[in-house]
Amino acid sequence: MAGTYSTDLRSRVASSRQLLAAAMSYAGLRDGGPHHASSRRRSGADCMKAPGRDPSASGRDSDGHDVTRRRTALAAALLAAAAAPAALAQPPPQPDWPDRPLRLVVPVAPGGPADQQARLVGQRLAERLGQPVVVENRPGANGIVAAELVARAVPDANTIMLAPSGTYVINPSLYRSVPYDPFRDFAPVVLLSRVPLVLVAHPALPAPSLAELLALARTRPGGLAYASAGSGTPSHLAMEMLRAAAGNPPLTHVPFSGSGPSLAAVVAGQVPVAIEAVFSASPFLRAGQLRALATASARRLAVFPEVPTIAEAGGLPGFEAASWLAFIAPARTPAERVRRLAAEITGILRLPELRDRLVALGAEPAGGTPEELEAFARAEFEKWRRVVRETGTTAG
Repeated sequence: MAGTYSTDLRSRVASSRQLLAAAMSYAGLRDGGPHHASSRRRSGADCMKAPGRDPSASGRDSDGHDVTRRRTALAAALLAAAAAPAALAQPPPQPDWPDRPLRLVVPVAPGGPADQQARLVGQRLAERLGQPVVVENRPGANGIVAAELVARAVPDANTIMLAPSGTYVINPSLYRSVPYDPFRDFAPVVLLSRVPLVLVAHPALPAPSLAELLALARTRPGGLAYASAGSGTPSHLAMEMLRAAAGNPPLTHVPFSGSGPSLAAVVAGQVPVAIEAVFSASPFLRAGQLRALATASARRLAVFPEVPTIAEAGGLPGFEAASWLAFIAPARTPAERVRRLAAEITGILRLPELRDRLVALGAEPAGGTPEELEAFARAEFEKWRRVVRETGTTAG
């Protein structure tokens, strides 16, 4: 397209030059210079004209041509020739956006809380943009498969991703090599929600509080095992943060392939404890199949106000760990489209009905601007990078 546009520009500029040349010729400024009596050799007929009489006084030159008409034509040609290249140099107008369905890539399997959030927001985003939003689930490799796909997509805002914090800002520190850079290869759009984490235990475990859990880990031979949604996930790293903050009690990591299998193992009593997202653990907590010991949030949660924070229950001031979800796009996506997406999604998150549904999933609706998401993501990147380094955690 760029080559075609450049060729068209050159040909049209050449045409404008031809127009200028023709006008100048008509005005008498080519082929021998200006047709004024003072600048060319006079003919015998010229010399015989009455002295003191200026031919142009009648509005015509020495050859009898209309001077005013020539000057007007020349001025018009000069203006057209000067304006044409500047006008042609402007890029062709962009089509209205969006002009086709949007693809929303989600790096988890269908049916989970993150997928549900994507579909809730996607449906309302489609209504606002006037185009369908197609959710495409691409699970695998802790979100790396989906992230690489989006990083390589055409940067036109027609492909976006709902990125969990682990995929977006933790993987680059956790893995020896990932095929994307979180800040070079993506354009931040908007923070969708924060997802609080909760420390849960099997009801039969003789440790009804965080303090008693840590004491049990220290006194039980071999310590205690804990489940997670997978190596390098927020549920894994949050427990490693807790272990380090509490003086490294013997806690052994048992990774599973997702929150569902992790929580199922705790419910079945195969593994005694886990830190998981509130929206994943809520059904089991309400059914009495799990016991909540503490939340990893900075303050108590509205959905479980009776559950203390880890900072409170463990005497660990400042302790906070959370998962989150954010919309991102390929790098070099037009800024005006990114801003429109951010504004539309923020507006959606202000709808009372949608907010209530997200809260029911255990999420805290966010919103904001691309700049706010970038600052937040960079701070989270540094935080989790320190955790990975200090705990020696790796995922491959």
